[in-house]
Amino acid sequence: MVGRITDRSEISTFTREDESEGKVGFLTIGDETGTIRVAIWGDRTEVMDRLERGDVIKITESYTVPGNYGGAEIHVGERGKIETNPECEEELPPVSEIPCEHFQQTKARIEEVEEGTRTKIRGTVVKIFERDPVFSACPKCGRSLDEEGETLCEKCGEAVEPEPTAVVSMMVDDGTGSIRVVAFGEIGEELFGKSAEEISRALNDEGKDLHEFYDEPDLLGREVIFSGTVRRDDYFDQLELRARDLSYPDPIEEANELLEKMKE
Repeated sequence: MVGRITDRSEISTFTREDESEGKVGFLTIGDETGTIRVAIWGDRTEVMDRLERGDVIKITESYTVPGNYGGAEIHVGERGKIETNPECEEELPPVSEIPCEHFQQTKARIEEVEEGTRTKIRGTVVKIFERDPVFSACPKCGRSLDEEGETLCEKCGEAVEPEPTAVVSMMVDDGTGSIRVVAFGEIGEELFGKSAEEISRALNDEGKDLHEFYDEPDLLGREVIFSGTVRRDDYFDQLELRARDLSYPDPIEEANELLEKMKE
């Protein structure tokens, strides 16, 4: 199995029934056909310290089990092997072009979300962090680049033309708790109602300040449904949701779901 890493969790520890300690970490890898979740167990989790979003990996001597969210998961145990950035017959698409699967699990209450899981939440945007809404990224791996114009991506090891990428960071609250949500790329563009290029023009050419720009899309107070991966932000020491899918509540659909539940 060969794929490009589109997301990764931190390594989690847990206690087994015999009171021994175990470790597990999760990756999501993909290619032009879609993505699959990878669970890495025990001492094999050491490799995760060297893995980042955008890396290509080759997994051998693993096994497949039914996933908690539908489909299958790849598990890498004691015999499993992971090779980083192997030679490939065909180049894999960049992270931005790997299709994201839709999440089929039921929505979780924010107070119940756990690190390293993929989940769906529904809540209200209660705060917007007015940071720069566009950054330059490597078009192949998605890594942030500091310079404008052609520059060297340290991860890819080659000169690339930076690609403007939208990003929006916000707090979402559902009444049981709140969580920071970060949306990149197309999801960020959808929230802003502008492409990354249009955002750059609004700020640089039209001279709008950040506060004025963030007021326009009227994000504050909007009710949203996000699906994504929960990870821990080491800087703020808090959980955050990396959004991979965005939708809005549909009253008719929710009414039908309620009727179905009443019939059960």
